Amino acid sequence: LNHYADLTIYNFTEMTRNIGTFTAAGIDLDTSVNAIQGIANLAAVSGSTSQQASVAMYQLSQALASGTVKLMDWNSVVNANMGGEVFQEALKETARIHGVEIDKMIEKEGSFRETLSKGWLTTDILTETLEKFTATTEGLTKVEIEQQRQMWKARGYTEEQIDAIFDLGKTATDAATKVKTFTQLFDTMKEAAQSGWTQTWEYIIGDFEEANSLWTSVSDVLSDFINKMSDARNTLLESALGKGFSSLTEKIS
Repeated sequence: LNHYADLTIYNFTEMTRNIGTFTAAGIDLDTSVNAIQGIANLAAVSGSTSQQASVAMYQLSQALASGTVKLMDWNSVVNANMGGEVFQEALKETARIHGVEIDKMIEKEGSFRETLSKGWLTTDILTETLEKFTATTEGLTKVEIEQQRQMWKARGYTEEQIDAIFDLGKTATDAATKVKTFTQLFDTMKEAAQSGWTQTWEYIIGDFEEANSLWTSVSDVLSDFINKMSDARNTLLESALGKGFSSLTEKIS
């Protein structure tokens, strides 16, 4: 995810914070990472800013905690400029694969957004749809590409649909990685610098487990030193003040 943030206009800190809300909703870590990347890529295709993407990430994570995306949640996605035809068509395709008669529902309810009250947009449908926006064959070996194709095929997609998914993923990834403004350039450079320093500090103090061991050891040594100093000081004061108090008491008597 850190590498992805370096390549895109999106903020690593925002993405990791929102991953926490996804996992808190009961979604496994790998699926959460794919979902976050999918939202970022969707935002890029939709022309949304990184701030709008962050809002959408948070709102969708809250929806996933309840199990379904409701109209109120969808309105937030629309307000983030991410609820257009591209996302709707991707969701409808996933719904059809999962046996949801979404076309009949739209005809009956009058619009896509009105069908959401039926609770069909579940966690599985949403996360699988977001995964489509990250499905690219670039950088993969022939074996890995075939594995990806078989995964989508096992879910019920046709060869033609799988090709379309890869095209969508490539388009979305390209949109997320292409810098279009000076602000985006600055943000991308800042992300790259932060990642570099992250690696530097990992070399110095180690990863999470190594840092935990290092700083715990340092804490134990310093705490022992401070405790010994405190014991010596208190023993000295106890002795001095104790004798002085006894002498004063004798004089008064």
